[in-house]
Amino acid sequence: MLGLIGSATPISEAEARERCTELPVEWADEPIEAPHGDTLLQSSCSVIEYRGFGGVPETKWSRALYRWTLVFNSDDPSRPEARDVVTEEDALLFHSVTPGRVQPVWHTHIETGAYALWRSITPEIAVTDEGTVLLSAMWCFNGTGGCRQEFLLRHTDGTWAPVVQNWVSQLPRGFAQRMHKGLRIEPNTLQGEAGLYDDGDPNCCPSQRLLVHLTLHGDTLDLLDQAVVPAQP
Repeated sequence: MLGLIGSATPISEAEARERCTELPVEWADEPIEAPHGDTLLQSSCSVIEYRGFGGVPETKWSRALYRWTLVFNSDDPSRPEARDVVTEEDALLFHSVTPGRVQPVWHTHIETGAYALWRSITPEIAVTDEGTVLLSAMWCFNGTGGCRQEFLLRHTDGTWAPVVQNWVSQLPRGFAQRMHKGLRIEPNTLQGEAGLYDDGDPNCCPSQRLLVHLTLHGDTLDLLDQAVVPAQP
């Protein structure tokens, strides 16, 4: 379920701000892309940031970003004294359960650095008029690969469900194939924009922009309207 944490003990908000939170989950078994030996010698973690979500009224939600530094033996057997260092980041979403105490409810973990597939992970939330919470998670690739956005919805009874992005199949024929680098949807307004590539457009510069306005129906994002405009010079 895209990083949901089934059960975690609430901690003080001060603790979440000052040191990395231990989670009752196992990391995904994803290979480390950076060169490294097969023995983990040391690991440490530091808090990059901890903050609430701007623009969310009366929010009980906050997020943290932690950086892990992993020290391995060298992958070069001729240099036994050498060390390989790998960096990873862990993004967490917290929910306030009582004043001053928060509970981690979602997280994702990525490798960072020159060899990593991902460049960054950014969670955002929006509280709907019905009291549900829409969680957006934006993964961005290293290099020129663009970004990918996924959504989860927290119902008023506290349960979560993945959000199906029906709007993509509701676009005019051929539009989805022209969005080479995906589209960012603003969770509060459900409006989004993406580059729309024509044949012959360079990787850097789509000739058009696709603007969309979506609506949330249950656990589904549907298309309200779309427009195609020239790319900004």
